[in-house]
Amino acid sequence: MTTQSRFIRIVLPLTLLMFLSGGSVYYWRSTSVRLTADGQTRRIFTKAYDLKGFLAEQRIALGPSDFTTPPLDTPIGHNTAVKLTRVTTEIQVRISSGTPVVMWQTRNRENLRRALAQKGYAAILKSKIQITKHDGIEISRATLSETKSRVPFFNLTLFNRDGQPAKKYNLLKCKVLKMRSTGYYVGEKTVPSDVTFMGHKLQHGLVAVDPKVIPLGTRLYVEGYGYAYAADTGSRIKGLRIDLAVKDKYEEARYNRHDVPVYILEKAKRW
Repeated sequence: MTTQSRFIRIVLPLTLLMFLSGGSVYYWRSTSVRLTADGQTRRIFTKAYDLKGFLAEQRIALGPSDFTTPPLDTPIGHNTAVKLTRVTTEIQVRISSGTPVVMWQTRNRENLRRALAQKGYAAILKSKIQITKHDGIEISRATLSETKSRVPFFNLTLFNRDGQPAKKYNLLKCKVLKMRSTGYYVGEKTVPSDVTFMGHKLQHGLVAVDPKVIPLGTRLYVEGYGYAYAADTGSRIKGLRIDLAVKDKYEEARYNRHDVPVYILEKAKRW
């Protein structure tokens, strides 16, 4: 093998190849980068001397938290491996609630059907969380803030004949009327019959209303009286008046001439 052939075989693979032309000396850098970024790996030839210059040459922008492996000041050699990691952060707000705390409750068994009214609150924890991801994969999360609060509740649960919950009402979302209450019972001189306007036998839990204010066949909850069903009318029951069916004159006195909140639950064919 001649000296010239040996020279070509040795020098050509080198990073720097010198060409002689017209008495001048030129240098050609034979360097490339194996870049992995945004889910792709490519081999790119470059004239840059370091990674920072390479990214500028290729017009590859880095986000505020993005980074490269190795670092940007790393010199570029032949087939240099570079990994560009995209860093993103997102803020999530998570709301969790604890076991409801019942502060007051009352069970009513005599008004048409079993009912349970409960007041209380639920403890609410609101957390603000920062999640950091590298190329879409979660790396870490940190709790930025936590806020504790209480959300009140006022619920009415109706039960079926088997004692199982049948319907639950959120009374805080129901329409409420402030009404003047009275009581009436079978045998009272102003009560002409023991059958209501809707044809039901008068019993505890049925009430008389002004149909222009509360339609007949409406389920109600009357504070202090309990679950009720609008099934009757009366000549004196006009406007914001409600007449509550009671047992006798002694119980009538308990409800006469009181201003009571009346919660409108829903229109229903049955109580």
